[in-house]
Amino acid sequence: MSVPRQSARASRGLLLVRGEPARASGWVRRGLVACEVVPQGEWIALVPAEPASRAGAPYDDPVATLVGRPLPGRIRPALGFFVVGDRAVVSVRPRGWRATQRWLVWEPGEGRVRTPALEVARPTDLVAAAHARSGPGAVAAVVADRSGDATGWLRTLMATLGLPGSDLLTAGASPRGQVVAPTAQAVARFESRMAEQARHRAEMEES
Repeated sequence: MSVPRQSARASRGLLLVRGEPARASGWVRRGLVACEVVPQGEWIALVPAEPASRAGAPYDDPVATLVGRPLPGRIRPALGFFVVGDRAVVSVRPRGWRATQRWLVWEPGEGRVRTPALEVARPTDLVAAAHARSGPGAVAAVVADRSGDATGWLRTLMATLGLPGSDLLTAGASPRGQVVAPTAQAVARFESRMAEQARHRAEMEES
């Protein structure tokens, strides 16, 4: 699953996961995106630390690659908060082996954007994943608000959910955690797998 894209403009944001920092760091090392690993109380913020992933196109977008990668249960639930173009994108991954990733896309002046190809994240999904004290009604009010910009709207949503890390949404925020990079072996395995899939598709088309 990839981040809903509006344009090729720069994306930024963070992924909040649960669990121990060492487990989150291990997950980053096995991936494609170098991240700052920033402990935030019961949560850990993973913030892309480089303008591109370690893989080639079309997997070079660090935000799309980070949020689209499968997450093990030991670091879920997880919530992603990203600015893509002028839109806000929220991803929700609850606990559970069969749990479905859900999405909320918001645009200034429009509010919630319809995404028929994606499972929609409801206020109840956000509250449950965040272990929020505020009820779904308070979250629904934020979702219905069409004013402001994407960064401000995400900060309001995170505050309503009682989640940390909203200061990390700002581009160029000062580093606050250890930068963890993917291993060369993890990147090589991914690129080899993608090349094999591309060869298989080409053979199927020829046949």
